[in-house]
Amino acid sequence: MSPNEQLNALFARWEASNPGYKGRFIKDGIINDTFYQNQRIKLLFIAKEPNDPTQQAWDFREWWKQEIKYRFAHRIYQWAFGVLNDFPPLEKSDSNQDKIGTLGSIAFMNLKKVAGGASADPEEISATVSSDRAFILDEIRIINPDIIIGGVGATDIWRSLFDGIEFTRCYDIPIARHGNHKIIDFYHPSYRAPRAMSYSLLQNIVQSVEFQKM
Repeated sequence: MSPNEQLNALFARWEASNPGYKGRFIKDGIINDTFYQNQRIKLLFIAKEPNDPTQQAWDFREWWKQEIKYRFAHRIYQWAFGVLNDFPPLEKSDSNQDKIGTLGSIAFMNLKKVAGGASADPEEISATVSSDRAFILDEIRIINPDIIIGGVGATDIWRSLFDGIEFTRCYDIPIARHGNHKIIDFYHPSYRAPRAMSYSLLQNIVQSVEFQKM
C-alpha cells in the first residue's frame, strides 16, 4: 500500500475508536505521495486541531490540492518553501499554483482530528494526545519525516508523545531529535508574527550548526 493508503486505513480505525468522531473526523497527512517522496527533505508540520465551526468531516489532502487560502495555510507554505529550497528570498506574488505545488510536497497533521474553535483548549489537546497517542504515533511513523515543525505551543505535549525526548534551545526555540526525526517546536502557523521575521528565524535554526549536527 502507498503511504496515503496506509493513512486511510489508519484513519478508518481511528474514527471508529471513538463514537464522537463519527462524521466529524478531519483527515490530513501526505498531501501528494509522489511529490513528497521525491523531496530530499521529508517535512511534516504538526498543529493542534482544525478550526472549523461547521464540525463536519473533510480532508486537508483534498482541500490543499485545490486552493490555498487563510493565513494558516499561507504561513505553512512560506516555511515549507524555505526549508525545501534552502531559504531563497520570499516573493510577494507567489501564485496559488506555486503554493499548491509546495504544500503538495509536504505532510501536515493535527493532533486532534475533530475541529475546535479559534483557540485550542490546552487541557483538551493534552487529553487527546493521551487517549489517541498510539494513533498519532502511527501516523507519524507512516509519514516518516526527517524534520517535524510543530506549532503545538508546549514541549510537554512532545514529551507525552515521545518517550525520553530532550530539548535544547536554538535562537530561543526548542529543538530536539527523536529517532530519525529532528523536531522544531516553532510558532503556530496562525501566530501573527511578521512573515519575514518568522521566515528568517526558521532559516537561522535549520541552517545552524546545532540543528545540522543533531
